[in-house]
Amino acid sequence: MKKLVLGILLIPTLAFSQVSNWRTTTSQPAQTSQSTQTRVQPSIPQQNNVSSWRTQTAPIRPGDNFEGQPLVRRYRYTDMNPYGLQYGVWGWYQPFPYTWYDDYGWRQRSEVRIYESGRRDTVRKERAHTSFGFGYTNNNQAAYWGTIGGKKGYFIMDYVMTYAIDQNSYFPYGQINNVDFPLSKTDWKKESAFYVGVGKRINKIGIHGMIGFGSEVIRWQGKDAIGGISFPKSNASFTTFKIGLIRDFKFVTLRLDTDPIRGYSQISIGLNNK
Repeated sequence: MKKLVLGILLIPTLAFSQVSNWRTTTSQPAQTSQSTQTRVQPSIPQQNNVSSWRTQTAPIRPGDNFEGQPLVRRYRYTDMNPYGLQYGVWGWYQPFPYTWYDDYGWRQRSEVRIYESGRRDTVRKERAHTSFGFGYTNNNQAAYWGTIGGKKGYFIMDYVMTYAIDQNSYFPYGQINNVDFPLSKTDWKKESAFYVGVGKRINKIGIHGMIGFGSEVIRWQGKDAIGGISFPKSNASFTTFKIGLIRDFKFVTLRLDTDPIRGYSQISIGLNNK
């Protein structure tokens, strides 16, 4: 019985004796004066057909961001009127939708305006005709557009941009006088423009003109033994002009546009609420 009790008491002692004494050691072993540590920087063999740029700075590949062009989304907001009041000819009023029927039985939209003074005014409203869609240009650009207006005129907006991505390794600080690789005969271009304008409807065909504001980025590009290399050539803004035709069918809208300044044509298709 005494041996059993003595064995039970020795179990914790044996358990603690199996823990490494490293856990209680906080100081690091001292280094002798004879032991020195030398770091050797591995050298990258330079090939004659590989650009020396690749050993100087890291390129920016498609999808990466660099310090010169931060991707920051900016929001703008406006204060909303919680009571729906608007300002008209005779002061502030509250609008109420109203529907009436003409002599031919057609339903017409209108609006009853009740002013703060108690005055009432009825305004006839025409149905807004809207359309939106997308397009394609002959210089490999995508377009997104929309219109809003009435039976005789309309307001039109259009955004055109190059959808191609620079597949080369991009060096934002590369210089033309330091090139040690063959250059391509063609440059890589990226263009984007926002157009806004008005149009006139004649029966079912509309004629419009738009003024555009855009930017164009051009990069030199070449190729070495590893792959493509691009670096900045120019970055400029421009103002341009575009004219076109629009034709509405039932639920479908077709557009033809041309920009004589930038030298491209555009074909578009969309939907409408006609």
